[in-house]
Amino acid sequence: MNMRDTLKRILVGPQEDEVPDLGRNERCWCGSGRKYKTCHLAADDRKRSATRSAPVQRAPSRGF
Repeated sequence: MNMRDTLKRILVGPQEDEVPDLGRNERCWCGSGRKYKTCHLAADDRKRSATRSAPVQRAPSRGF
């Protein structure tokens, strides 16, 4: 890891795992050999919905 990557990680934070974009009937990304729909689809859907419904932080109001 070089200095740029280290500074980026400090300033931005750790990189979150991306949920792969696969079709339901494709082989799973984990290498199990099973179809995606029976292996990781439900867990990945939960992860996607959690990131979408995460609360948005807003700047505090001035109270005028």
